[in-house]
Amino acid sequence: MRSELKEKLIKLKSIEPYYFYFFLLLNLIPVLSFKFFPTVDGPAHLYNSNLIAELLKNPGSSLHDFFVFKDTINPNWFGHFTLSLFVFVFPGFIAEKLVLLIYLIGFPVSIRHLFRTLAIEDKYLLYMIFPFTYSFLFYYGFYNFNIGLVLFVFGVSFWLKYLNNLNIRKVIVLFLFSSLICLFHLFIFAIFLLVVFLINIQHVFFIKTDDKPAINNYGKHVMLQFIPLSFGLLILAEYILFSQAKNTLSVYLPLMDIVTQLYNIMPAEGINYGKAAVFIKWIFFILTAFMVYFLIAKIYYNRIKTKYPLRNKIWLFATLIMLILIFIIPDSIGPIGFFTSRLILFFFIFLIIWLASQNVASWFKVLVFLIINYINFALILHNYLSVSRGCELAEEIHSVSRTIEPYSTVLPIINSDNFIYGHISNYLGADKPMIILENYEAYLDHFPLKWNPKKISGSLFENLLAGNNFNDWVSSITQENIINYVFVLNDQHETLNNAYSEMINKSLKSNYNLLYTGTDGTIKLFRKKNNP
Repeated sequence: MRSELKEKLIKLKSIEPYYFYFFLLLNLIPVLSFKFFPTVDGPAHLYNSNLIAELLKNPGSSLHDFFVFKDTINPNWFGHFTLSLFVFVFPGFIAEKLVLLIYLIGFPVSIRHLFRTLAIEDKYLLYMIFPFTYSFLFYYGFYNFNIGLVLFVFGVSFWLKYLNNLNIRKVIVLFLFSSLICLFHLFIFAIFLLVVFLINIQHVFFIKTDDKPAINNYGKHVMLQFIPLSFGLLILAEYILFSQAKNTLSVYLPLMDIVTQLYNIMPAEGINYGKAAVFIKWIFFILTAFMVYFLIAKIYYNRIKTKYPLRNKIWLFATLIMLILIFIIPDSIGPIGFFTSRLILFFFIFLIIWLASQNVASWFKVLVFLIINYINFALILHNYLSVSRGCELAEEIHSVSRTIEPYSTVLPIINSDNFIYGHISNYLGADKPMIILENYEAYLDHFPLKWNPKKISGSLFENLLAGNNFNDWVSSITQENIINYVFVLNDQHETLNNAYSEMINKSLKSNYNLLYTGTDGTIKLFRKKNNP
């Protein structure tokens, strides 16, 4: 019976690559089914990338009265400039899709490439990566982090492949990967350094203590590895020494919150987590089943073996280090946050890689593979249904921009409890140059553009730096002849529930004309009377 099952598994291995790429395409359905795919920060990244393109193309435009480039360089800029290149060539919705597809395709493919480098023949656990594609971090629109994650996995894979036979070409390849990881995300680069260190530690154990030539050559070998890491190390050192973030407040999550995030597999949380929880919980059950299986098989039968035990142990060490860091590193330092969620994601990635390197019984592989695929198909359907309303709303917002004159000033007022809609108004500027006053990136240090203090009036500038909390927008609407349009998104279909709602409504009625109303009343656009 066992031999028959093994024969069937051998036949299945031959068609597994086709199934992987079929499922990879299937996993793209939620993104490819709609024109726009809103995430929390995604619309703002797209809008600001369009601003960058416009500022570079038209140095004499009125946009320069509102935005200027920062006079310091931050690695976090690279994602914006990459998106700006796409915006130069393609319309906004295609530029957005390209960034999303780089991650949604690149992440599973990079893990598959790493599996091949590690000689992991059984790919059944590879499919556990897919629930982490439409992740909590993905829906927050962390483009730099997501692309950096893809580069990280490929970079580790090539480092393992080239480590024992470095030459000029290979050093250049490693330098490019290392530098790009740093440019997209310094936090990921720090994790990359840790994994490279672990790779070198395990490499030492292959050298015999009496083999002096090998020891001497390894010293040179280690020094040679500093060349591809040099750029990233310089940027990381500069950030640690001179960044203002180190002088800001650090926030730690309560212990039980961290434990809950681990138990709930938080990185796999997407949108409408409550409905997806029943599927994501199965990931926890699978991992628990693995641990129970390992204990029984190792203690009583001694059947757990690996093809490359020392090489694959580095993933166990990496997993344990991530688990320790999760509890000791703050969740946020000043405006930079979600460190805990990012570390938990790496914890599960490393854990999956380590588990995949273990030999287990054929029946167990089949059972795990079937459960994982059930989870994946359920989550694809869940993601599609969950995003449909937001995607349709984003397309409607973009269509409203046709009624707005180029280079106009737009004030968005958002009344919604849906966290995805936080910056969805920025789709107004996805393809048209305009000044959207809800531009949170322009008052944070780690983005390329900032508000122009020399051109913007004092009261408006203070309001912008206050974080766009609409503390004094009423006076801006009534007294300043600068806000051409007011965009209102009322997703709750009730009176705006903030302290200034009545005053804002009065100001709008006396100073603006209603220009557009959506079919269900969710969206309204007002234009200033006698708009110049």
